[in-house]
Amino acid sequence: MLFTSLSYLIFFPVVFALYWLAPQAWRRALLLVASYVFYMSWIPTYGLLLFLLTAFNYALGLIMDANRARVKSILTFGLVANIGALAYFKYTNFLLDSLKSTLAQIEPWFKLPVHADDIVMMNVILPLGISFFVFEFIHYLVDIYRGDKPIKSPVDFALFASFFPSQIAGPIKRFQDFEHQLTDPRPLNANMVHNGLTLILQGLFKKVALSDNLAPLVTAGYAHVHNMGTADAWLASIGFTLLVYLDFSGYTDMGRGSAMLLGFKLPDNFDLPYFSTSLGAYWRRWHISLGSWLRDYLYIPLGGNRVSRLRRHINLFITMTLGGLWHGAAWHYVIWGAMHGAGLAVNQEYDAFARDKPLLQRIHGSVLGKLFGVALTSASVNFSLVVFRSKDMQDAMVVYGRMLGLYPSTGDSLVEAFLAGTLPVGLVAYMLYFALTNHHRLPVLKNSARYAEIREALTGLCGWPTRIAVYAGSFLAALGFAPTSTSPFIYFQF
Repeated sequence: MLFTSLSYLIFFPVVFALYWLAPQAWRRALLLVASYVFYMSWIPTYGLLLFLLTAFNYALGLIMDANRARVKSILTFGLVANIGALAYFKYTNFLLDSLKSTLAQIEPWFKLPVHADDIVMMNVILPLGISFFVFEFIHYLVDIYRGDKPIKSPVDFALFASFFPSQIAGPIKRFQDFEHQLTDPRPLNANMVHNGLTLILQGLFKKVALSDNLAPLVTAGYAHVHNMGTADAWLASIGFTLLVYLDFSGYTDMGRGSAMLLGFKLPDNFDLPYFSTSLGAYWRRWHISLGSWLRDYLYIPLGGNRVSRLRRHINLFITMTLGGLWHGAAWHYVIWGAMHGAGLAVNQEYDAFARDKPLLQRIHGSVLGKLFGVALTSASVNFSLVVFRSKDMQDAMVVYGRMLGLYPSTGDSLVEAFLAGTLPVGLVAYMLYFALTNHHRLPVLKNSARYAEIREALTGLCGWPTRIAVYAGSFLAALGFAPTSTSPFIYFQF
């Protein structure tokens, strides 16, 4: 069941109505049932795995709290069990394939007791969202180890693990925030309805009108990297950079909007990441819940910033490389993470160098300096995402060669298809909408008294009849730009 599907368009209003009509005492159980229905709509047996992991971690949290003298050994057992489950489902095929390839390469040179043909591949199906809810379980156990109290109610804990608006692709929740919202629920109000619907419609437009139109162009480019011209290569790379943001942030918007209509606030996962002036700032604004999780439960336990400069860079490199592996069971994801680890280390070194240089500080603080920082950061992110999107490093190197014009041009059919479609109009429409809804972040407009007057006047006109018309218009606009076929959400595979 996708957020953009007809089934969800039926499912969510039913859940919304039942939830707010039900007595307060029934609401959590109702949401729990709805979450399992949502999760099991793909493959019903997935629900059994989620239930078993939930029951295991719920029991372990209570045991840890009751046995503080042995809490470290219990935590170690819990971490091994959770990471083991994630490793089996996500990395078994990757490890077997890597072993098979390695044996095939060294067999001509060494006599081995095991041959490449002896390695039998396993068809292990990756359960949806396992990377996200396993990380939530790990955070839960670690925080209990650090002194937090476990969730006593089995229903509340099961709902924390399965809450359908954040179940498949995050954002990664912190149980303290979620439990607080369960024990102190917010009543439904007009502002929540407006903000929730706005997020859902914004996410819908990002996904079906923009991301789904970009996907065929990007797929066609990366499927035939040897046939791309220089312009095609740039379009495919920049297209994927936009696609991965629109797709993932669109999903997050719809999830956060759905949660808001049920009275819950999920953490924001994106803060205009492509406007970042440095790679460090980018990772504080992109996939925020994952970045903060990696910081709190991997980087800081490794020593964080409390160690020598060299060790700090090594910790950062390890954290980002493992973050790359978290994204997918393939070597190009690992390399992508390593690229960002190295880039962040360079970023930290430059910041340390520039910190006591007044001239550099003035340059960085100027408009041109900030624009240059945004351009350089965006270029480095785009460069790394070529590795992320390519099927392997060989294809990535071909794309880089095409982007740099190192091969004879074979035509630019992707550019022609892009210009002939409705996507450019959709992108312009979204940019206008973005400018209106993010005026407070745009330096040119935020201090403009005239702009403030216009916005205040428009806000005064936006009563419910106007809002309903805007909602309907936004929904129809998303459908109007939508292609005939949709693409799955990118982060479902992680």
